Parts: sequence; structure tokens; C-alpha cells
Amino acid sequence: MDTTPAVHGFPAVAVALKEGTAFKAAQDRSLAFLKKVNDDQMLYNFRAAAGLDTRDALEMTGWDSPGCLLRGHTTGHYLSALALCYAASGDEDIKRKAEYMIASLEECQHALAGQPGFDAGFLSGYSEEQFDLLEKFTRYPEIWAPYYTLHKIFAGLLDCYRLLGIHTALKIADQLGDWVYRRLNRLPNRVLKTMWGMYIAGEFGGMNESLAELYSITRKSEHLAAANLFDNDRLFVPLRAGIDALGGLHANQHIPQVIGALKLFQATGEKAYYDMSRFFWQAVTGAHIYSIGGTGEGEMFRQPGKIGEFLSEKTAETCASYNMLKLTKELFAYHPAAEYMDYYERTMFNHILASCDHQPTGGSTYFMPLAPGGTKSFDVTGNTCCHGTGLENHFKYAEAIYHYDKSALYVNLLVPSTLHWRERQMKLTLDVEPQDPGKAALRMEGTGEFALMIRRPYWAGPECRMEINGKPADMADDPTGYICISRDWQDGDEIKLFFDCRLRLETAPDREELASLAYGPYILAALSDANDYLQLQLHEDDLMRSFTKETGQHGFAFRYTLKDLLFIPLANVFHERYHVYIERNPMGS
Repeated sequence: MDTTPAVHGFPAVAVALKEGTAFKAAQDRSLAFLKKVNDDQMLYNFRAAAGLDTRDALEMTGWDSPGCLLRGHTTGHYLSALALCYAASGDEDIKRKAEYMIASLEECQHALAGQPGFDAGFLSGYSEEQFDLLEKFTRYPEIWAPYYTLHKIFAGLLDCYRLLGIHTALKIADQLGDWVYRRLNRLPNRVLKTMWGMYIAGEFGGMNESLAELYSITRKSEHLAAANLFDNDRLFVPLRAGIDALGGLHANQHIPQVIGALKLFQATGEKAYYDMSRFFWQAVTGAHIYSIGGTGEGEMFRQPGKIGEFLSEKTAETCASYNMLKLTKELFAYHPAAEYMDYYERTMFNHILASCDHQPTGGSTYFMPLAPGGTKSFDVTGNTCCHGTGLENHFKYAEAIYHYDKSALYVNLLVPSTLHWRERQMKLTLDVEPQDPGKAALRMEGTGEFALMIRRPYWAGPECRMEINGKPADMADDPTGYICISRDWQDGDEIKLFFDCRLRLETAPDREELASLAYGPYILAALSDANDYLQLQLHEDDLMRSFTKETGQHGFAFRYTLKDLLFIPLANVFHERYHVYIERNPMGS
């Protein structure tokens, strides 16, 4: 199988989110927060570990506090967030912050190398002790995922090199990659396999992903060899056999490992890595996700199809969705089919966007509660894993809206935005009706001959139509689920889309009486303080008769007239108590 992607994403600078949208507002809040972050505080643990002056900075808090074994992970996410933010905004203050962070971390790496007991190239917010103990199979919570924390640092360094062009970041990562190779290459295979199969203690995030990416830059055989040393048989062997053995596994411990497997396919051409990654994606999205796209309960994969049985306060860890979207985008590049972007849209609109604090605090949800009467809790100072990915999430909205190949432009997500396709000297503007997400318009500036591929959303009903320059046009799908329009585009051409957008129910596979109400791409939440499932008489064929559509502070909303219940997009819920799953057509009501 060719390792060359079939389609490519656009650089962040080419895609701009439109003002007035929830996505742009979330991005702007995150930008405002990053500007307020104290860089010296983010460097506190690294300087302390290296014996350097901490410059009177406050200690980190929560999972990054000086006594916590995961300290340093948020700093890695912060590096990635700065890089992603600059790519999306071009804000020079953000770039200067990143440059300062990288220069300071280089100083720490040099200082650590000069201390007894530290091997050259090592960089962390603590000593090498946790790595020593892991090799003795010490369990969590005596140690806490040292390679997971190292991966966050790796990823941040590589993002700063890739998106900001900071060569010092690559230099640090190169030396750190050498350290990992020297450390792991001396270990017997049985030790490695035992380590990676250990719950939490052996969690290594996407170390295989970062090392494979590092190899693609340095071409050092040691870096590729190090990436291969993270193969986890407990996960990979069943996946290679096409067996869903995910039930009982820690979800976010294993999703990044699959992203790494796909990166290894890109680096080596070993098709087994690709097949395994695709099967994993199909297994998770087919049998392990809630209506909002999130997966896992209490951080764990449950048995296939067990959704309604696990609606609690600890559903849908945000980190897991962050990583599932990364995997989805990578797989789409090899096989641009609508099924990937159907899932991407579901999760981006209903989990990632919904996870963001509505204030510029940098807060994000750890879990997205789906129990009756749940409330969101935004981590502001706890520095949990999901706070870390939350720093990055809201700069990534533009990544998958458009893709291209040599003869086609793919419009994957109906997100109001502007695309500058510089190679073809074309500009495309995408607008979406705020109150009706099925109505969209695309306008061309410039000329050129290519196929425009527009995803037909999974939620679109049968009554869809399209106009080109005011005239009806054919909406025939191609086999991948996209509407294909091939023509010589002229300046001022306009395509209007009228996707059939209506209310629908999405039922839990294991408890058909439990369902989510949805409208177009949005999962709707009922605002109610009730502690038990709301019991409503709902029938798929006449939903619109049970609801009246409203507009107001929540954007569009639907009111269930029999009980005066307001349903709004989950992303618009802030501190209100809400119900995403309701009990429909209960006996005796």
C-alpha cells in the first residue's frame, strides 16, 4: 500500500474561521487565556529539576504541582497550544512566548546533562527515577506514566518546530529521542511488553507517534527503532486479528498508541499498521461511542454496544475525543470517505466545542456527564490531562474543514470560514445559516477547473437540493458519500445547499428507550434540574409536532410543548443542569 496520502489538509494560515461563530469565539477565548499564562510558572518544574533559578515563579498546581508524579505534562501541551495558536492567529506575542519557552527548555536540558545520574539528552520536570521504577514493573500510583509525560514534551517540541520553525525545538527533541533509544534498546523484549501492558504506569501516550515523526525529519535509524519499541502486544495483537477486545481497557491510554501505529505505517510502509488502525477506528466508532461522539466511561472502554448501561457523571473523557479526531483525520487522508467526516463533525460539534469554558479561563471539561441532570465542570487550575488537551483543542477547528488533491477540493464540514487556496489563486467563502445548519452557501473568487467535493451529511433527510448560480443542479453522490461538481469555476460562482435538516432521535443500542434528540449536526440537551430520566412521548415520524423552534440567547432551540422543556445544543450549555439522553414513550404515560 502506498504511504502517500490521497488528500492533503491545508495549512492553518489558509483557513480562517468566520467571526460570530461559536468556533471562532472558543478560539478567541483560548487565545486570550494563553496571553495571560505566566511562562516562568510553566517552566517551574523543569528549572527546579535542573537546579536552575525558578525566577520567583509560582509553583504549578494540580497534576503539575511539585509533589505530583505527572508534573511537566501541561507544559508540553502548552507548547503545542502556542504553536497551534500562532498557526491559526499569526499573533506575534504568542510566537515570542513559544521562543522563550524553547530557549529556556534548552537551558534546562543542558543543565540536567551536567548533573550526576542524568544521561545526556534527558528533559523532564523530575529525575529519571520513575523510568527506573517502571523497568522494575512498579505499579500506579507509586509511579505515574513517565513516558506519557515525556510524550507531551516531545509533541510540544515537534509542534513548535513544525508550525513555528523553531529549530532549537528540533535540536532538543533530537537529543531526547537519542536518550529514549539508549534507554529502551538495552531492555529485553519481554520487559518492554510487560511495561506497556501495565495500567497507567506503562501508559506512554503517543511516544511511537512522536518518535516516528521525529524519524521523518532526522532520518536517524535510532529514532525509528525507538518508535518500534513501543509496540504494545496487549492492544496490537487482537487488532491485527480483527478482534474488538477493547472492553476493560483504559481508552485514552490506548487511542494514542493507534495514532502512533498509523505514523509507523507512514514511516515504514508496513500495511499491518494501517489495517490495525482502520479496524480500531471502525470498532470504536461503531460500538463504543455516545451520541456526542465521546467514548469511555470512567476513562475505560466498556463492552461493545454498552452505551445506555453506562450513562454516568464520568462519561466521555475529553482527551479521548481529542485523540480520536487526530486518528480520524489521518485515516481520512488515505481514504477520503464521508464516514470519517461524519464522525469528525459529530465529535467536534458536540464534544470538543461543548468542552470549552464560556469564559477566557482556559478551563475545559474532564468528563462530559451524560447522566440525567448532569452539569459540566471546567478544570481551570487542576491541570488534568483534559485541561492539557483543552489548551490545544480550540485552535484545531479549521484543520479538517477542507482537503484537496491534484484535481479536487473537499468541503468536509459546514463551518463558516474562508479558504485561500494559494496554489490555484482561488478563494472560497463558506457561510451557514445560523438557525438552520442545513442551509449553506459557497462563493468562488478566482477561476479554475477542478472537482468540488461536498460531503452529504449523515443527518440530511431525503428532501435536499442544490443551486449553482441560482439554477437547480444535480446532487448525485459519488461512492465516498460526497456530492461531486466538476466544472471550470468562474469568479463569482455561487453554490447554495439546502440539506434536509430536521429533528431526529438517536437511540442507545443497548437500551432503545433511551435516546438523544438531534437537529442536523447538533445533539440537543434538555435544560432541567430533574435527577431522573425525563420521560417524553416522542415518535420519530412526528417529532416536529411535539416541538416549537425558538431563537434567543441560546441561538436556535426547541421547546417540548407538553412539558415546557427547552432543548439547546450541548455546546451552548454552560453551568445549567442538562439531559442528553431522555426516556421516550415510557409505559403508562
